[in-house]
Amino acid sequence: MKKKKFALVLSGGGFNGAFQLGALNYINENWKSISGLDSPMKFDLIAGVSVGALNGALLAMNQLDLLNDLWVNQIGRNGVSEIYTSEFINTSSKSDKIKLKVDLKKLVKKLLPEVNIQLNFFKKLGLVFSKKQRAKIIENALKQVEKSIQLNLPKFRSIADNTPLSKKLDKYLDRSTITDTTYMCGFVSLDTGAYHSVKHSEFYSDKDFHQGVLASTAIPMIWNPVESVSFYGKNGVYTSKNNVDGGVRNVSPLGDVIKLINQDPNSEYKIIVINCNSGTPKVEDYSGKSIAAIAARSVYEIAITEVFNNDVEHFTKLNDVVKQAQAWDSEIVLFGSDKHQIKDFDAVIINPSKGIDMGSSLVANEKLIANRMIHGRTMAQLAFDKKDVHNA
Repeated sequence: MKKKKFALVLSGGGFNGAFQLGALNYINENWKSISGLDSPMKFDLIAGVSVGALNGALLAMNQLDLLNDLWVNQIGRNGVSEIYTSEFINTSSKSDKIKLKVDLKKLVKKLLPEVNIQLNFFKKLGLVFSKKQRAKIIENALKQVEKSIQLNLPKFRSIADNTPLSKKLDKYLDRSTITDTTYMCGFVSLDTGAYHSVKHSEFYSDKDFHQGVLASTAIPMIWNPVESVSFYGKNGVYTSKNNVDGGVRNVSPLGDVIKLINQDPNSEYKIIVINCNSGTPKVEDYSGKSIAAIAARSVYEIAITEVFNNDVEHFTKLNDVVKQAQAWDSEIVLFGSDKHQIKDFDAVIINPSKGIDMGSSLVANEKLIANRMIHGRTMAQLAFDKKDVHNA
C-alpha cells in the first residue's frame, strides 16, 4: 500500500497572501478530517512563489503561529510599512487603494545629487543680473539638471524599499528547522529570463536561502531585484543574478511539485493549491493611476492571474482526462512527452470568489487583512465540502 503524503502549492499575490493564511488556518483546524491522520498538520512538499514563498517558508518551519502573528499583529496593525518603505507611496494610509505621497526633497536628492541650487537664489537673480544674464544662468542650470537626471535616472530601479521584509527574513528564517518537508521557492533572473525553483537544502548558504525567498517576493518596478542568489545545480554551484518575483514566470509552481511527486512512485499524494487571485480582474478606470497602481495591476491582477488560470486549467483538464481513461480501462497507462507516466491526482484548488474585491495587492490594513483571511477560510471550507460531495 502506498504511503499517503501531502503537497501544498502557494501562488503569488502580494498582500492578498492573507487569503492563504485564512485557508491554512482552516486546514490546520480540520486536518484530521482532511488528511485522515491524528497527527498535526504537515505537508511533505511545499512550493511557493512571491508571497507564497514567504508563507510557505514559515509553514515549512512549522511556524504557523508566527505566520499568524506576522499577518495579524504586525502587518494588520501597522500596515505595509512592516514590509516596505517608500518615498512615493503613502505607507501609513489606511485606504484600500494605493495612495501616493511624494517626498520632493528625497526625490531631488536621488535624481539630482550633483545639483545644489537653492530656490531663493533665483529670486535674487533679478536684483543682481540683467535679463540676458539671468537667462544664461538659468539655461546653464537647466543643462546641469538635465545632465544629472540622465546620469542618475538609470540608477532609479524601484519606487519602494523592502528592507523591512529583508530584516524579518534574517530574523525569522532558519532552514535547519525544516525537517521531513521539502520546501521550494521560485524566482526569476532578469539577466537570463530563467525561472529557478530551488529546494531549501540546495541553497549554497543560509544567507542565500534568505535571499532566495526575498527574490521570490521582489515585485518588478516596486522593489529592487535581489543582486545574487547561489545554489547547488546540476553542474555545481550556480549564481543567479538580478532576481525578481517568481510569479513573473511561474505563478503557480504546480509543475515543480508534480516533478518531485513523479520521483516518489511509492507514495500517494494529495495536492492542495491556494491561489491569492480571483479569476477575473475587476474592471476599473486606470486613466489617472500611479506607476505603483499600474505595476500592481499589470503584474499581479492581470499577468499573474492569467498565468495561474492557464496553469490550473491545464492541470485540471489533464487530470480529468487521465481519470476518465482509467475509468474506461483500469490497466491503461498514459505517458507525457518527457516519457514520465501521467497520473491522476487527488487535488483541491482554493480560489478567491470571482466576485470579490480584496483590495490592491500592494495595500494592507487591519480591515483588509481580516477580510482576506475570513474569505480564505470560507473558500477553503467550500473547496473541501465540494470535494467531499464529489467523493460521496
